[in-house]
Amino acid sequence: MTMPTAPLRRVRCAAVGVVTAALAVLAHTNADGHLPDAGLVFSLVALLTWATTGFARHELTAGRLLALVGGGQLAMHLVLSLAVSRHEHVPDTSDMVASHVVATALTVGVLAGAERSVLALVRAVAAALPRRLAALPASAPLLVATPARVAATVVLLDVPSWRGPPAGQV
Repeated sequence: MTMPTAPLRRVRCAAVGVVTAALAVLAHTNADGHLPDAGLVFSLVALLTWATTGFARHELTAGRLLALVGGGQLAMHLVLSLAVSRHEHVPDTSDMVASHVVATALTVGVLAGAERSVLALVRAVAAALPRRLAALPASAPLLVATPARVAATVVLLDVPSWRGPPAGQV
């Protein structure tokens, strides 16, 4: 099946990027209690949205979403850990892993269901719309009416062709 047009594709990419980043930030904050910088979060959301665009030409199945969201969670965790590394507090790794795993499972479940629902709706609307009629194949040359004689006028210019630059400039 051909996938929806570019605007809907961009919305799907933005949804995956925003949801992945938001849940990664929530999971990371839940595990160690540090809220990251907003500029960093927005940059990572934009990066995840851009990274998703290559996958959006195809249906985002649970496997593809798991690869995207899992990779996004890992990337967000690494960047957020580097950004918060200036603090003396060392988070508990089991809480961090559990938070990211739960966030990944929730994200994949919600986005896979949303993907199926949106694409089912698009398919239903496309089936209900009238189809374009195909052009009939040509069986004979196309005849176009043209006048037998085309009036032509001859324009003669009464301008000497041997004219040069003014004598004063030579």
